[in-house]
Amino acid sequence: MKAVLLCLVLSFSTLVLVSESATTRLTYSRWINLLRYAHSSLQRDPTAVEDRQYNRTDHVQLIADSILKHFFNDIFTPSFTEDGELVHNYDRVPVDFLIMLDSSASIGSENFLKALQVLSTWIDILDEEDFSSDQLRVSMVSFSEPDQVIHEFAFSPALNKSSVISYINSTEYHAGSSTSTAQALWLADTIFSKHARPDAAKVMLMATDGWSHDVLELPFGVLWPAVRLRKLHGVQVFTLGIGDKINHNELEAICSKPTANHLFEVDDYDMMLEVLEKVKENQIFPF
Repeated sequence: MKAVLLCLVLSFSTLVLVSESATTRLTYSRWINLLRYAHSSLQRDPTAVEDRQYNRTDHVQLIADSILKHFFNDIFTPSFTEDGELVHNYDRVPVDFLIMLDSSASIGSENFLKALQVLSTWIDILDEEDFSSDQLRVSMVSFSEPDQVIHEFAFSPALNKSSVISYINSTEYHAGSSTSTAQALWLADTIFSKHARPDAAKVMLMATDGWSHDVLELPFGVLWPAVRLRKLHGVQVFTLGIGDKINHNELEAICSKPTANHLFEVDDYDMMLEVLEKVKENQIFPF
């Protein structure tokens, strides 16, 4: 059966290579990936324990390494002296960081508190000096049903790290019956266009546990506001999917590219806390 699959993939890949149509060129990389998968499946021992068991510890470490590299290290890159002392280089581009938190009913009050803890831990990893020097400003939106898409607090030079954490932890759970992801993205568009600093790097993190319910109510659903955020406003968009009901395709459509650097998925909120603890343990710069 595997041999038949491999032959089919090879045959189709040959057609892709000889065709010059735009549609075929777009599918070329996908078929190459499928070919690689078919080849790797032939090499894999189906009885190997490591292939049959899910290793949570390895998964946590993998996500932690990715978040550390592609979020914390790539965005907040400090300088060091020859002796290894941290130098706060305030000539760096300032950062405006918007947090988007799903507060729909599917989360539940217990998990919502864990979600707040996740975000508080995320902020706590950042450098207090970046807040006090106005190098970093943070804002937050919570979203559920259409009338519960709320701008919880705005970008402000007056907010230090403890103030931001306090605002996050005091966020109320609205328990909306639906998830207005597209509407939340349009609010993010407004926030970045009207309230972000023109000279600041713009970063957004959207955390959600499910599917949007307004994709058919607004033109182009989540796609149009997501493209505006990335292309028009230059926002680096990260998406965080939590749980077993996430819409991977939707999160991929929202986040910046490459997807592997901007889309993170975990089994539950406890796992996300484990990931952030690993980030704190493994960070290469002292805070």
